[in-house]
Amino acid sequence: MLPVIYSLTPIFTLILSGFLIKRSKFLPDDFWPAAEKLTYYLLTPALLIYSLANKRIDDLPWQEMLLTVQGTVLISALLLSLWWLFMRKSGGALFTSVFQGGVRFNTFVALAIAEALFGTKGLLLAAMGAGFMIPLINLLCVSAFSLTIAGAKMSLGVFIRNLATNPLILGCLIGGCLNISSIGLHPGLDGTLALAGKAAFPLGLMAVGAAYRLGNLSHQWLPLVFSSLVQLWCKPLTAWGLATYFGLTGNAAAIAVLLFAVPTAPSAFILSRQLGGDHVTMASIITVQTGLSFLSLPITLMLLG
Repeated sequence: MLPVIYSLTPIFTLILSGFLIKRSKFLPDDFWPAAEKLTYYLLTPALLIYSLANKRIDDLPWQEMLLTVQGTVLISALLLSLWWLFMRKSGGALFTSVFQGGVRFNTFVALAIAEALFGTKGLLLAAMGAGFMIPLINLLCVSAFSLTIAGAKMSLGVFIRNLATNPLILGCLIGGCLNISSIGLHPGLDGTLALAGKAAFPLGLMAVGAAYRLGNLSHQWLPLVFSSLVQLWCKPLTAWGLATYFGLTGNAAAIAVLLFAVPTAPSAFILSRQLGGDHVTMASIITVQTGLSFLSLPITLMLLG
């Protein structure tokens, strides 16, 4: 248990630092949107390319990882859709917030913990798992908006363009192609991306803390509870069950579970606001899950051994 706590302490400390810096007004408010944009569009893709490009993946259980993570995403999406069938009176906008709260995952936190606990190979496995999930998650979330909110209809062309320009998908795609083709990265570029990728963790984690919102936590408490149960408990258990079924073992299985034990992504708030979702509830879900993960993550990782 102590090694887990020691590994998580720097991560949660950086999140808390971002929260305190934002509330103290030490930095101007417009710094944080810029920091999020820099992390999302440049630093995290650099980290993904560096993690995937020059590492051997042919001896990794990528097929088992693919089946485990995508199966978990689809099962969680089905569970959330069943909730919508029983709670249709609450409206499509609210459902999209619950759906994103139970399907998306915080990439920054997942990758940071994977490296802290499992080192470079753990980061590689986490990046690979994230690459398998991100396109599917975006497809499911945009579909949820299009099917339940009349004003959120999106053409196929716009949807494909959004996928093709998603920086996280591009980072995984570029890194994977460089690996499969055996081209790899030039040593100088490899070092540059490694350094940029390291900057993604502290800046991204502090941005997570800065996005923490204390207000409106009593708003729509039932969706808050349900989405948090799916995100922080049902998904890790499902991932563990599928990993066992598909024969994913050791650190690879632990990382697959870890990817589903982190809170939902702060970017869910942006999509909710852009496509007419219930962004107030979305902000509350992000806040509650981030706070609960301080308790649930150590317990989950301890149970994994």
